[in-house]
Amino acid sequence: MNRRTFGKLWMSAAAAVAAPALTARAIAVGNDAGSGIPTSAETQATAAPAPVADDGQLRSEFLLELVIERGPANSVGSLGVSRIVVPVAGGTFEGPKLKGTIVAPSGDWIVARPDGSSVLDLRVVLQTEDSQKIYMTARGVAFTQPSGALYARNQPVFETGAAKYLWLNNVVAVGVYRPVPGKVTYRIYSVL
Repeated sequence: MNRRTFGKLWMSAAAAVAAPALTARAIAVGNDAGSGIPTSAETQATAAPAPVADDGQLRSEFLLELVIERGPANSVGSLGVSRIVVPVAGGTFEGPKLKGTIVAPSGDWIVARPDGSSVLDLRVVLQTEDSQKIYMTARGVAFTQPSGALYARNQPVFETGAAKYLWLNNVVAVGVYRPVPGKVTYRIYSVL
């Protein structure tokens, strides 16, 4: 192969690599008169249909309700904030795909901040009805609203090696506090 043949092959390969980039740029900026680059409309008319774009709306579905029975709070104290450890004495969880109880060791490590809000750090072991274990952590924030109602939200993360529940390892979730007398209750939603 001589230099001239190699040069022609190299130019053909470079053009094949550059063509998608030029097409993408043409779609992004449109066609300048006489540039030879097709307009977005021209490119779209000959291109394969694009997949439907996500509309950017947040969607969720109910995952489970977590009902926690609290043990006595232990105030640890600290510089500038108050640290409180609340053991979880028990509880239940139930949703369309799983159900069971909360088992020890479980608890909530709370930091009460000077502004009256609290940082939540919930760690619980969930045991399903079929005796599988799921570790759940949930960080969040709680504060009392001007109306006197408690606002609390958290972000649960699940870990398990149980084959039936491996799908939980990939769930992005949000927990919404729900007032129930004598209990701490969260309705947990999976973000779709």
